[in-house]
Amino acid sequence: MRAPTQAYAIIRIDEFQDTDVSLQNKVTVKKVVWNQGLACQETDRLNQLNKDKGCVYFWQATRVDPAMDRP
Repeated sequence: MRAPTQAYAIIRIDEFQDTDVSLQNKVTVKKVVWNQGLACQETDRLNQLNKDKGCVYFWQATRVDPAMDRP
């Protein structure tokens, strides 16, 4: 059995949503990448590209469990 692998989730928060919208409906995992530097670059790029759209991007370290990859 392999150990979980480090990964980086790129997450978007939709701040433009009304206050009555639940947090679960304001958060999107856009993608998961394997490299922290790439995660930083991509969040910077997305924040610049979408700066006037009321959303914020950030990355969060996470783990991918290889045992969960298959049914």
